[in-house]
Amino acid sequence: MDLRIILAWSGLLLMVFGGRLMTTDVAAQYQVAESVYGVRDLFTSEDGWHVSGVRSDNYVPHAPGYSAILLPAAGTGILLGLAAGKVAAALTSAFTSVLLVLAVKKLAEGFMGRVDFIRFLVVMTGAMALMYGRMPYDVTSAAALVLWGAWFMQTNRPFIAGVLLGAALLVRPDSIVLLPMYWTEERHLEKFAFAAAGAFPFVLGILGYNFYRFGLIFSDGHYQDPAIAIDMFNRGIPGLLFSPGKGLFWYAPLTILAIFHCGDWRFWSPFVFSLILHGFLHDWTGGTGWGPRFLFMVLPVLFMPLMRPGIGGKLFKALALISLLITVAAGITDTNALEQRLGADEFDSQSRQMVIWSPGRSPLLQTLLHPDITSPDLLGCRAAGIPGALAQFAAGAALFLYALKGKRWKQE
Repeated sequence: MDLRIILAWSGLLLMVFGGRLMTTDVAAQYQVAESVYGVRDLFTSEDGWHVSGVRSDNYVPHAPGYSAILLPAAGTGILLGLAAGKVAAALTSAFTSVLLVLAVKKLAEGFMGRVDFIRFLVVMTGAMALMYGRMPYDVTSAAALVLWGAWFMQTNRPFIAGVLLGAALLVRPDSIVLLPMYWTEERHLEKFAFAAAGAFPFVLGILGYNFYRFGLIFSDGHYQDPAIAIDMFNRGIPGLLFSPGKGLFWYAPLTILAIFHCGDWRFWSPFVFSLILHGFLHDWTGGTGWGPRFLFMVLPVLFMPLMRPGIGGKLFKALALISLLITVAAGITDTNALEQRLGADEFDSQSRQMVIWSPGRSPLLQTLLHPDITSPDLLGCRAAGIPGALAQFAAGAALFLYALKGKRWKQE
C-alpha cells in the first residue's frame, strides 16, 4: 500500500531531519533560485565554483532544474528569513525522497511482483536513499524524476515518461545513465518517438539556459571547472568502489550482494555507465557528500533485485545491519562539516587525498567512531537542545511505527 510507504519513509526522514543546505553547491543552487526573485543578477550566485559568462562572472556550472525546484523554498527564505528558506529546501529534498521511494517500489513491483514492506525499506536505506533525503542535494530529485519516467514508460505512457526524463536532465544531465530503465519488451518506434517529444522542450530549455549565460548552446560552464576535466588515469573507478573515504563498498555494503544478483541488463548497465562517466573525471569524488554521491542515482536500480524475498540469506541480514548502523551514525552527524574538517575540499591538495585514501581520515570511520550523540545535527536539537532532538526522534519513530503496525493496514 503506497500510503504505508509514504508514512514509513516520512517517519524515517523526520527522525534524521536536519533542515540545512549542507554545502556550497546546494547553497549556490538555492541562490540561483533566489536570483529569479530579483535578489541578485539573474542566474548568478555568491557561493560555489564560479565561472565567467557573457553577462556575469558569478555563474555556477549547474543545470537549472534543481534551482527551479527550489523556487518555493527560496521564496520562503525571502519572506521569512534565510533560516526558514533552508528548512524549506530541506523539506523539498525530503518530499522528493518520498517520491523516489514510491517510484522505486512501483518499478520493483513491475519487474518482480509483490515486494516485502520491511525488506524494501531496508534496501532503500542501504542504498543511501535516507541519507540523500536528509541532505538536499540535487541527486534525489533527479533520481525521482527519471525513475518515475521509467515507470510511466513501462506502463505504456511514453509521452509522460519523456516529460519526466526531460525534467530529470534539466536537474542533472547525467541522469541519462538511467535510460536503460526505459527499455521495454514492446520496442515500437512510435513509443520512443512520443517519449522523445516529451523530453524535447526540456532539452531546448537546457540549451537556451546555456546560451543565455555563455553564448553557446552546448557550453554549461564546466569547461572552466578543472574538477570536471577528463582524467582517465586518476584512479577514479577504483576510488569510487574501494577508497576508504568515498568507496561504494564501504558506504553501501549491500553492493557486495547486489553485483551478484542484478542479472537484468537494465539493472546493472546504469551503474556501469555511471561508474565510467564519473570515474574518468579529474575530481571523481564530487567534493563533499556522503560517500560516492555521483553513484547514488543508480543504486536503487542496482539494488532492486535484493528486494526479492530470501535473496542473500544471512549475509543480507548482516550487511543490512551494518547499513543501519552506518545510517544511524550519519543521520545524527553533520557529515559534510566533518569531511571538510578532515581535509581541504580541493581534490589535488594533500589533505584531501588523505581524506579519500587514508582509512584513519575516512569520514565513514570517523562518523562511526564519533557520531554527534551529545549534539546531534537535527533541527530539533538546534531549536530546543537534546529535549528537542528527542521529541523530533520520537515523532518520527511514532509515524514509522504507525505505518509498521497500524491496525488499519491490510496484511501484506
